Amino acid sequence: MTHLPVNYYAVLRKPLESGRQSPNKLANAFILSVPCIWLMYFLTYTVASDSTNYPHVENIRILHFSMTVVLSIVGIVFSIPYIYRKVGWLQYACSVLLSQFLFTFCPFIIALFIIGEHENATSEVLMKLTYYGIVLGILILLVTSLRFAYLLRKGAYKKGSSRDVTRSKFEMKSYVPIIVVASTGFILLMQYSIRYINLGSLEDAKLIYLPLLITYVSVFVLPEQVVMTYCKIRFKAFNYNSRGYLHDMENE
Repeated sequence: MTHLPVNYYAVLRKPLESGRQSPNKLANAFILSVPCIWLMYFLTYTVASDSTNYPHVENIRILHFSMTVVLSIVGIVFSIPYIYRKVGWLQYACSVLLSQFLFTFCPFIIALFIIGEHENATSEVLMKLTYYGIVLGILILLVTSLRFAYLLRKGAYKKGSSRDVTRSKFEMKSYVPIIVVASTGFILLMQYSIRYINLGSLEDAKLIYLPLLITYVSVFVLPEQVVMTYCKIRFKAFNYNSRGYLHDMENE
């Protein structure tokens, strides 16, 4: 990937061209995210963990609190114009960390804590579910990363070729391995939890599987976020100048 020229990443630049991921928009997102991560912390340890059997809850709480404090400081710092205008790539990298924390770590922990509220949820079963859940996330990340790298090398994100029908069909076919891995793993995870834990009702199942689904969707978009960070570090065209305008690709 390192030797590919900037035109191979042209389609990834669209959110920057439209302004959806401009430094100002990211700064606003940071301001909104800080109270959100504290709300998630509150919900996790006053609601989800209230009667859970999940092991080492206190240690997890301390880790979660420390991460929340650090990311809150990061969010405040990178919402200051003087700072993010000097290191735009670092602002974007921190936004990736914050979004993954909010939509991957937090929902995953909440789902596990809610599972742990059931009588049949022993420490052994909960640790196995945690292991299976992490393995599934790693598999989705691996398959998605390989797919993304393959598409990049084939020129699927080059300007011009990215908008035609051929690329759309090609990209849809490339989703098949991810769908197979994700759906198979998710079904096995559900079967294991249903087999060993009496979920009780459909509402319980929703409270567990919806956060897990959010977790894996967030993992799915991580490779693109990482590549965008790479592009911001390597290419001037993926960054904004001091006046808030995106640098021109032709100057690369």
